[in-house]
Amino acid sequence: MPLHSPTLLVACATILVLASFVSASIGLQQGRRGVRWWLAANLLLAAALVVEATADPASIAAPIVAVLALQWPIITLAGIRRFYSRGGSRVSEWSDRGVFAFMVSAVVLSIVEPMAFANHSQVQAMAAFSLLLYAASAVARLEDFASSSTLKLLRLVMVASALLQAAWLALIAADIAPTLSMAEAELGALLGTMAVALMMTQLSPIMNLERKIGHLMASQRKLRNLVDVDALTRLPNRRHFHELAERAIETARDAATLIVFDVDQLTRINELLGHATGDEALRQIGTALRETLRRRDVAGRLGGDEFAAVLPRTRLADSAVVVSRIIARLDDRQVAPRIARVSLNVGVVQFKPNETVGDALRRADAELVRSRDAARNAQGKPPPAEQAGDAAPPEAKSTTAAPTPSALMSLIPVGEVQHATQAR
Repeated sequence: MPLHSPTLLVACATILVLASFVSASIGLQQGRRGVRWWLAANLLLAAALVVEATADPASIAAPIVAVLALQWPIITLAGIRRFYSRGGSRVSEWSDRGVFAFMVSAVVLSIVEPMAFANHSQVQAMAAFSLLLYAASAVARLEDFASSSTLKLLRLVMVASALLQAAWLALIAADIAPTLSMAEAELGALLGTMAVALMMTQLSPIMNLERKIGHLMASQRKLRNLVDVDALTRLPNRRHFHELAERAIETARDAATLIVFDVDQLTRINELLGHATGDEALRQIGTALRETLRRRDVAGRLGGDEFAAVLPRTRLADSAVVVSRIIARLDDRQVAPRIARVSLNVGVVQFKPNETVGDALRRADAELVRSRDAARNAQGKPPPAEQAGDAAPPEAKSTTAAPTPSALMSLIPVGEVQHATQAR
């Protein structure tokens, strides 16, 4: 039974319209940009199929069919550009319009003034082939192409359809061309474009799903960042610092060094200049750590004014150089160098075999306190109350209770840095 071309074209148009509306309904409900563009492209192509099936080939309908059929790659490309509007492209939309105008003009001229070397069916097949290749090339130059498997599949489908157009062009140019009617010669060009348009109805929901998954992953990364990173200093918080530090030293634990910092007399800065300046001082410490440490090093804010850094594959003797670099970088970022300089108290220890980060932190804290106490005893400074001339009662002098941490910090002169480099 011979194939009835008008029936085939109408059936293809019906299938394309139904599939397009079902596919586009998802994107339209979600308000996706660009969905209306490729829906319009599919409907115009379906109209071309119907006009080709019902109109007289010798009538004025031939240029209309050519325009309606050739628009599909360009209008679909415009929709894809808007769907991925946040990314750029190395091919502008003006190029799309110029290529489309040139191809349509060539086809219309071949209908109005037949050419000696090719009829308008061959010209239309060549134009469809060129536009599909152009659209595939433009899709590949979108910024999102590298991260989107859907765009890669769409490019593959467009190239395959273009090759189908080329095969049909070669067929109608062969010896069997005289046996084909004009309508049958145009049929291949139309059905080739219809095939890739029908594939687009399947790719559209996948593109929406891919975009939704991308948004969910981005939201997850933001939430993870809020959970793991200290908002003020942009350093890992205490919990995340422990995770990263354990991971950084697991291959060579006893070859790593741990440094603990705290801010000397942060209370003084807050009282003299306000808490906003104190926060800025903490922020500058975080910046100094990020700019000074290596990529494999791990720094974090343990809480309050206390910071820590793990230096994998770094011996205790080499850590003094790292501390000096951090202090030098911090000196370049002083918030109030003449009123209250930001300085650090430092404790450094070498990791022991099988020692956890928590155990090393306790030893480093002890080194920091010991270093700070040694500096206080060497200077022989009395507590601030005695400096102010306030005599303490005899019973208070006879007590041997340990001073509070804030009292210890107040004994350290502003601008002086102490660090301990003895492994305990």
